[in-house]
Amino acid sequence: MTNIRCGVRAGERGAAIFVVMLVITTLTGLGLFAVRSASLAGLASGYHRQLVQTHFVADYAVLSLAADLGIDPNKHAQNMELGKNCLGFGKQLKPTCAQYSLDDLQKSLEKHDKTNKVLEATAAAVPGSLGATDVEGDMKIELTDRHPAWPPLEGNQINGVGGGAMLSYVMVTISAEGLVRPKQAVVNKWDTSAATAAAIELSRAHLIIGPVPTK
Repeated sequence: MTNIRCGVRAGERGAAIFVVMLVITTLTGLGLFAVRSASLAGLASGYHRQLVQTHFVADYAVLSLAADLGIDPNKHAQNMELGKNCLGFGKQLKPTCAQYSLDDLQKSLEKHDKTNKVLEATAAAVPGSLGATDVEGDMKIELTDRHPAWPPLEGNQINGVGGGAMLSYVMVTISAEGLVRPKQAVVNKWDTSAATAAAIELSRAHLIIGPVPTK
């Protein structure tokens, strides 16, 4: 009887090892799935963060130029007549376009307050406009479609006085591109790795500015 029992136990050893290996494999698979799920959740959160940041950078670009238009509308009206920085518009007889960059907005801001920045960069242990992450924002704005506001605003001149220039309000279109990307290794140098991870959004608004001289 003793020999028979020993033989049965010896035959069960293979099954026990199989069960143990099966449990270990299952637990390993569950662990890998949990790690992968957490990684995807973090990745999705990062993409959503960048999406929200890009949305607000694009809106901020429109608001920044709109504020500058309110301070000196005549300056921007003249820039549109010159086709400032607009490719293809400068050669036209009557261009109605002007383009602005983040640097242009910063220079305009510094005329009124040199201590502020349009977008604060991330410094050591100090979060910037886009938080503590090592990313940077950029914007490009186009001012187009200048035409007389219609119907004329109340109190607006209809005809010039004494043959001089007429002051009137005009409608313009602001088209702004907001961009958020990882900080480039070298400033003002095309970085392929940063460009492939960039997010961009277009925002547009129609504004009435003035009064500005019109012929």
